Amino acid sequence: MTEKLVRIGTRKSPLALAQAAIVTRRIENLKQGIQVQIVEVETKGDQNQASPLSHIGGKGVFIRELEEALLRNEIDIAVHSLKDVTSNTYPGLALFGFLKAESVNDVLVSLSGYTLETLPRHAIIGTGSMRRKALLKYMRPDVQTQDIRGNIGTRIAKLQDGLDAILLSDVSLIRLGLTQHPHQVLPANHFIPAPGQGVVALEARNGDHTHIRICRQVSHPVQFVLSNAQLAFLKAVGFDCQTPLGMHSHITNGLFSTILFRASQDLSKTEIESFSCDISICLSECTKKGHEWKESPL
Repeated sequence: MTEKLVRIGTRKSPLALAQAAIVTRRIENLKQGIQVQIVEVETKGDQNQASPLSHIGGKGVFIRELEEALLRNEIDIAVHSLKDVTSNTYPGLALFGFLKAESVNDVLVSLSGYTLETLPRHAIIGTGSMRRKALLKYMRPDVQTQDIRGNIGTRIAKLQDGLDAILLSDVSLIRLGLTQHPHQVLPANHFIPAPGQGVVALEARNGDHTHIRICRQVSHPVQFVLSNAQLAFLKAVGFDCQTPLGMHSHITNGLFSTILFRASQDLSKTEIESFSCDISICLSECTKKGHEWKESPL
């Protein structure tokens, strides 16, 4: 029997390639005679690792070239980190699958084994994330932050350059086999993660039923609901990476619950809010809450 070729597009970073490998295994485990080809695509965000994301186009800089490759029929499925996806995909494309994260938490990585509580006063923490900076200022107003970008290995290497600690996603350490580095896992209900953190999203062309079906088959059913609810909130609120925003959602016994965090752009004001609703109305409730937050900025 001739194998059917499926081309999955991914960024070239070690973490992106690790996630593409996870997707490849999921597709191959369908046992449908599918051969997976990984196509590496360099994005604008990969080309410029010096400038803050807010200066070069926000989160969309990590996905646009992949979306263009989809539209040119150079790949069949694009693999994204959901937290890199803006609420608006290119016309003709949509997200059809979501892989559940091994962890949604942030971690504090420190060669000295510091925790958020034991960091020395005026410690210097490496992070380029506005959300992480805002949460640090909220919880430890004495510490300082220093912008860092680059792949995970590059960021960890910065610890040798005088940083007391850095902030990363827990899932990045897990997927790259780097959990040997001393780190503290920060509780998601206190140090609120980015919407979609750790979730792998699968994008395909509208009407491409063959590849949409594959995305659906490897997608996690509960994560599909959670991610679409979070995306509904982000679309309503008009989220971009210049706004510090956290969102942690879960479903228990048919109840959808979310805790939200936001800060003003100068990090002087913060707000935390939580709400719960029946899973059947979580999309409309997240949309409603997004509109409320958009109409009442900090």
